[in-house]
Amino acid sequence: MIRALLKTVAKFSPAEALVFGLAKVVGGGKGNHDDVAQVRDVDAVYLWVNDQDPTWQAKRAEFRPTTEGSVATAKSRFRQFNELVTSIQLLAVNAPFIRKVFIVVDDQQPDISRIIGDLPFEIVLVNHSEFIPSKYLPTFNSRSITSHLHLIPELSERFLYLNDDVFIARKSRVEDWFDGQKLRLRFTETKFPVLESLAENEVLYRARWKCVELAKARGWAVTDQMPEHAAYPLTKSIMKSLWELFPKELEETAAARFRSKDAILPELLAFYFAIGTKLGVPAENSTYKYIPMNEASGILPLIDLALKPNRFLSLCLNDVSEVATGNSISEKALLKRYRRTLKFLEATAK
Repeated sequence: MIRALLKTVAKFSPAEALVFGLAKVVGGGKGNHDDVAQVRDVDAVYLWVNDQDPTWQAKRAEFRPTTEGSVATAKSRFRQFNELVTSIQLLAVNAPFIRKVFIVVDDQQPDISRIIGDLPFEIVLVNHSEFIPSKYLPTFNSRSITSHLHLIPELSERFLYLNDDVFIARKSRVEDWFDGQKLRLRFTETKFPVLESLAENEVLYRARWKCVELAKARGWAVTDQMPEHAAYPLTKSIMKSLWELFPKELEETAAARFRSKDAILPELLAFYFAIGTKLGVPAENSTYKYIPMNEASGILPLIDLALKPNRFLSLCLNDVSEVATGNSISEKALLKRYRRTLKFLEATAK
């Protein structure tokens, strides 16, 4: 009853404004932001696209497939709400071990002017053409891009891979993400949907199941639990090894200009490789919050976030590809929700 009421209330923007207003009173103080001296030897990599760019839109329309499911080409795969700036701001405060931040773009320029002078690390824009073989370009497939991250010029051996909708939301140390050259692995309690229940052209979970199958074929004891949609700790060596072990699968993934049902999820396969080769260890003392921003039910985790600032190490503000009937909010409400949430996160990081 209460959940249903909150979902209804979530459709009215003033109610959400009240949530974050009350958080200033009820939510308690800020977290411990004492500076922790860290060697800056880990890089961060973001994927970013401006979906409002006419040149990019025309190129996407030219190559857009007609046979794939709607999720592969959904506008939520590409649109952004200026999350990148906030994510980088939080990274600067909460990940003092970051050396450089690489922003992967398709001949575009994100507007980070309001923060560029206050960052403790260098920002480097890197175009697809600088590290992805030309035969795979143009690409609108994050999996193709991810499979080549290890080829980014001057990237550090250890790096964090982030989408712009994920945030390191409290102070962390490099040991929260790596144990030497080993990856700290984080999985949720949520399991993949049963493979047999998926549509033939489904693109989100079939890629995960394919990774499970490839891992089990090599005798790796892997899980069918969802990894946290958060910053992924990776190494160039592991990504290079994936191409050596799974050249056919990665070639097929890289060649798909949009997400396809036959692809794999490179970052997940990297986690499975780490498990199978003893290069991965479970993360400890991790807290994670996933918020479906374009769902009315997203008000519930938003309340939790507002009342517990600086509690969550990893946070995802996800623009869900497909929303159930009756659980959606208007575009206007969605924009306001993002603005309020990002403003709140920036305030907690100061």
